Formats: sequence, structure tokens, C-alpha cells
Amino acid sequence: MQLDQQTIVVVMVVVYASALAISAGLLAALRPSAAGRLWAWGHLLVSAAGLVLAANASARLVYVSAAGAATFIAGRLLIYRGVRIYCGLVSWDRSLAVGVSVAGLALLGVTGMANSQARMHVIGYGCLALVAALTAGTLLCAHGGRRSIGTPLVVVASLMHLTTQLAGFAAGVNGMVASGPFYASSADAFLLLTPLVATLLGLFGFTLMAMEQVIAAKEDGARLDALTRLLNRGALDKAATSLVAAWERHGQPLSCLVIDVDHFKQVNDRNGHHAGDSVLKLIAEAIDNSRRASDVAGRYGGEEFCILCPHTDEVQATTLANRILKKVRAIPLPGDGTAFASVSIGVAELRGGAAGVDGLWRALFAAADRALYAAKEFGRDRYALASWMAPATRPVPGDVGDSVHAPIR
Repeated sequence: MQLDQQTIVVVMVVVYASALAISAGLLAALRPSAAGRLWAWGHLLVSAAGLVLAANASARLVYVSAAGAATFIAGRLLIYRGVRIYCGLVSWDRSLAVGVSVAGLALLGVTGMANSQARMHVIGYGCLALVAALTAGTLLCAHGGRRSIGTPLVVVASLMHLTTQLAGFAAGVNGMVASGPFYASSADAFLLLTPLVATLLGLFGFTLMAMEQVIAAKEDGARLDALTRLLNRGALDKAATSLVAAWERHGQPLSCLVIDVDHFKQVNDRNGHHAGDSVLKLIAEAIDNSRRASDVAGRYGGEEFCILCPHTDEVQATTLANRILKKVRAIPLPGDGTAFASVSIGVAELRGGAAGVDGLWRALFAAADRALYAAKEFGRDRYALASWMAPATRPVPGDVGDSVHAPIR
């Protein structure tokens, strides 16, 4: 189906004006998402370029066409940069800037040559086809597990762009290009309408992806401790009740480690709270790197942390306790570099004896907390087991029993 020039201009103005308004509105809404901001700015550039090319349909100024094509490429590359950030890849800032510069210079360079319109199609559509292929390929091959409801829409939109841009590239190679500005010179409905539909589809898909990312970040903020990025007290309690309920159903062992930073008040008093926060972050990182994927770690409050270990008995949990002790001992404290951090750890296994899930969780934490204070009594920088707290087995500080029950250092 062939379209007349006036229809082409009207369709382009309606679509790109709508996309421009939507993109401008999304800039504020997607501000919390780094990828979302790039997608909004990219579509803003693409929409502005589309309107410029539509306005140039009558004047047919070749330099305006070249500038519009370069702006199209810049917008699509900006969108692709957002895709890379979304997928956790290097953003290619310098490479993208070089790509836009080279494409823009090449487009301007051919404006004075014979058959400049065909040359412009080869360069412009070729670059856009490459970016469309990279965008679809990156989303399909991303290994970060980041998938969204909007991802398939963006992939389909990129493939639609790729199809029409390859057709435009081929038309330029064969010299079968009607006179007129880049992108608005084709009277073929397929080559014109398909990328316009793809632009709106892609904008919708990117918006969904960005909004899901913003919502996920807010949910993480509600669950994670702002300083350490471990679970906060509320999220830890929720996870604990779930694990205790599973213990009631299946009877698999469940252990708890309560961890307290030794002499932390002295760190704050001597070096200030900012230094203390830095030490807490490093200790939280050591705890997070020591635990297994199935273990649940959180900041219980202040300088106290907690780890829940499903399918783990009290003795098995001492392996994790020793790993944490060793990692924390490698963290230097602020000052002359001769002092290092340490923690005391209480370890307990859930053994029942309380009513209800909440009661069992409180009893488990209390047992580990009592063991923690015993570890501090024994000299700090060590762990203690809740089972040692029984009168018949509890070692007496200074007694020979300490050598039996004290942790391996």
C-alpha cells in the first residue's frame, strides 16, 4: 500500500508528538531508575527527530535530514545504553559517544555527494539496524535473570525496527530511494508505519520494565537495612517465622547465630559514627559473604546481626561461625592500622518447648542470645553454643573445661 506525502507527515506528527509527550512525562516518573531515565531521554530524542523530519518533508533540506538521522541514532544508542545498564552490563559510554559522532559525521559528509539520499539511507538505516539487533540480542541473551513483562514487548519492537531498517538499508544499497528527507521519503506503508508502531510498543515496554524496577527497589528498601543492605528487623522476623513454620511441618534442623561486634562503642567514641558505620558495612559484607545461599542474614539492631540456617544443626552451624570469625578478624579498625575488628557469636538450634511459631522463634533467638553473652564472658572474639548453657555442660571460665569447649581459633 502506498501513502501520499501529506498522509505520511500527518501520521509521523501524531505518533511522534504522542511519544514526545509520553517521554517527557516519564522523565520525572522514571527518575529513580538509571535505565529508565536513559530510555525516557532516548525516546525523547527519537520523537524530536521524527517531528523534525516530518516538518522537513516539504522543504526536503538534506542537511536537516542528516541531522535528523543522526539524532535518531543518538536516541536509539541512548536507549541501548539503558538496556545494558538494566542487564547489569558495562554501559559503553565512550563507545556510544564515538558511534554517534562517527555516524553523524558520515551522514553530513554524504550530503554533498551524488545520490546523497541513497547514501544517507545506507548509513542511517544501517546504524539503526545494528542498534536494534544489539538491543534485542542483549535482552534475549542477558544472564542476570532480569526479565519483565515489558521485555518481550521491547524485543518484538526491536525486531520490527530491525526488519524495516534492513529493508531501508537494502533500498539505499540498490539506489531505490525516492527523493525526500530521510525516513519520510518512502511511500511504502510497511516501511513507514511498522517502525512507528514499534516506537510506541517499545516505549510502552520500556516503561513497564522501568516501573517494575522502581517498584522492586522500593520493596527492597522496605526489606533491607539502609546501611548494611542485609535484611532489616521486620524482614528478618518474617523470614524467621516462615522457617520455623517449615521446621514444625518437616522437622528439619534449624539453627540461629546471633552476632555482636566487640567493643563497638569504643570505635564510635574514638573515631566517630561515620567510621563506625564503615566498620559495620565491612562486617555485614563479611557475614553476607560467609553464609550459604539458603541462609538468611539480617541486622537485628545496632551492632547486632542474626543468621538463620535451615537444615543445619548446632554443630554444623559452628562451621559458619568460624568462617565469620576469620573474615571479621581481617577487617582493620580506624586508627594506626594495628587493631582489627572482632565479633562474638551465640549459636542455638531450635528444639521446641514453646507454643506457636512466634513463641518458637523468640525462644530460638533468646537461646542464641544467651550463648552470645556467654561468648563475651569467655573473652569475646569467639562463639559459644546454647547447649553449653545447661548446668551439667557449661564450662567455667578458667576451668580446664574451657579447652574442651572453646572454639577453634
